[in-house]
Amino acid sequence: MNGKRRKALENDINIYKRIVMLIFFVLFIRLGWLQLVEVDIYRTKAEDNRMRLITIPATRGNIITNDGVVIATDHPSFQVSITYLGLKNQDQVVNRLAEILNDPEITPEYINNLIKEHKYRLYEPIVVKRNLSIETVTAIETRRGELPGVTIEPAPERKYLYGNLAGHVLGYLSEINEELGKEGYEEYKLGDLIGKIGIEKEYDKYLRGKNGFRQVEVNVKNRPIREVTTISPKPGNNVILTIDFDLQKAMDEAFDNVLAELQKNPKSDKANAGAAILLDVKTGKVLAMSTRPDDRITVQNKAIQGRYIPGSTFKMVTGIAALEEGKVTPEEIIYNPGRYWYPPYIKSVAPVGPINFYSAIAKSDNVYFQEMGRRVGIDAIARIGSELGLDKPTGIDLPFENQGVSPLQGLPTIEKRLEYFDWAAMIVNKRYEGKIKKAEEEYNKLIAQTEDSTEKEKLEWKKENEIKRLKAQWEIDLKWNTSWHDVDTFNIAIGQGRQNYTPLQIANYVATIANNGIRYKPYVAEKIISPDGKIIKEFKPEIIGKANISPKTFDVIKKAMIQTTQPGGTAYSLFSKFPKEIKVAAKTGTAQPGQAGYRVGDKQYYDGLFVAFAPADDPEIVFAGVVEFGYSGGGSAGRIAKAVFEEYFGLKEKDKKGNNSTSYVESFSLD
Repeated sequence: MNGKRRKALENDINIYKRIVMLIFFVLFIRLGWLQLVEVDIYRTKAEDNRMRLITIPATRGNIITNDGVVIATDHPSFQVSITYLGLKNQDQVVNRLAEILNDPEITPEYINNLIKEHKYRLYEPIVVKRNLSIETVTAIETRRGELPGVTIEPAPERKYLYGNLAGHVLGYLSEINEELGKEGYEEYKLGDLIGKIGIEKEYDKYLRGKNGFRQVEVNVKNRPIREVTTISPKPGNNVILTIDFDLQKAMDEAFDNVLAELQKNPKSDKANAGAAILLDVKTGKVLAMSTRPDDRITVQNKAIQGRYIPGSTFKMVTGIAALEEGKVTPEEIIYNPGRYWYPPYIKSVAPVGPINFYSAIAKSDNVYFQEMGRRVGIDAIARIGSELGLDKPTGIDLPFENQGVSPLQGLPTIEKRLEYFDWAAMIVNKRYEGKIKKAEEEYNKLIAQTEDSTEKEKLEWKKENEIKRLKAQWEIDLKWNTSWHDVDTFNIAIGQGRQNYTPLQIANYVATIANNGIRYKPYVAEKIISPDGKIIKEFKPEIIGKANISPKTFDVIKKAMIQTTQPGGTAYSLFSKFPKEIKVAAKTGTAQPGQAGYRVGDKQYYDGLFVAFAPADDPEIVFAGVVEFGYSGGGSAGRIAKAVFEEYFGLKEKDKKGNNSTSYVESFSLD
């Protein structure tokens, strides 16, 4: 090897030596860095790999009536979860778990879908089933070796101690889904239970509490070795309702009894739904609220979401408008010939003969109030309805109160009428555009199939005339449907026509009459109290309006409503045996919704509505109720009101054991 090659080789070797030395130097520096600088980080990672945080669910707060009865609480229970990091042989474990649970809804496919849904949060336990029976818990524990990654955890179970009592007020819990990540739900995660409706939803942040956790050290097989630390959960706060337990129970039981009896009558055999409300006149507190059917999960809260034609319970609005506008005096006599003398000649339910303001309310006379509607006009009626709160939701502290989004959902104010006319024009235009298009297509098809020129001319002529006829009818229908007519006013005046309200709106409007124009915001939560008894929040009565109506008019309308429960009135039989010192002011209503199912052949069904307050001279409570297919107000919702009033005023007889027996007020038959 010559000198040049040797020197080149020595240079290459020196370069390699330097590279190797540099590599070792870097490794040495990195090792020192790891051992001296990042030791805490990697120690933490190692600790994390053998430490597990196990959630300890917080107990949800109780829901309690204003007289101290706990009606919703948490009971101890167990749930089964899958910890993905500890899961081995997924298909085998999932199949075995589904077999043990033996629940038709919890199949292997269902469990695998749960795991997929949690793919971005697999470090959290995936709840498979809650409220396990002790037998199921035992079966899982005895086969623990076959179920790596499956854990049994304690978890409180929500119990509604009196079944569906006030079910729609309370609401229910379910796993969070579409709410996840939205405003107000930032601290929630998949699998958390949240309130979906009612008090459970409205006051969820107070009721839910704060979860604790246990830090547990595990071995390589994910088995617990020791408990490192425990942070106890903080239980949720209790919500005290304005609901009175006995009044709620009386309302629910009366509702069910009335429906059962109505279903035996061919005039009301379809009665199975409705709503009822009892308010404290002087505060706006909801003392009782019922919806039927009472399934809180599948049926909306009809008391705040259902919208109903008010029937004759609206006649006080028309009457007040006529009195305030000076279009009638209480004593003026109007003769009822049996039907109104203007088209469409709506019949009256009151006897033929002379009638004044008081007897018109008491006997629910249609002729009288159609005449009042003609005299004052729709704008005056709408103004009084607005003064009494019928133009807007009540603002109750329950979610999903009906806001009224469809045309004329509520009072036919000018704005609502214009909105309705726009909607009606769209419907009419769409209908006639479709008719004209269909006619053109049919005639064009016939013309194309005809070779005879004379026949073609004849078909063209027929086509042109048919389209002219449709356009002429289109113009007539469009004009009619986008204009307000006298008949619309007549219908509104007697509580029919283009208007509808929630039972709560109706209750609050009648409470405003009872309260001489002062309108309160209804509410169902009175206090929020911590587990140790401290008041977190307290709700007070809130005045939200004062009707611009004279005291004299209120005196007249209340006197007329008292006549309804006196001899000759439509609700006399309901309260005829009440003590003289407890006078009831009321109004019955029978509404014809005009919806599918209300006419079957020659048979016509009606909704029954009823409103009342008592004592009439110094009102304390107000009731409003509707029974779908109830036929008459006095014979359906009125009977629920009677039962609730008896409970409130202590008028029910007691048996020898002190239990409520049948009322001393005789039963009321359909009118």
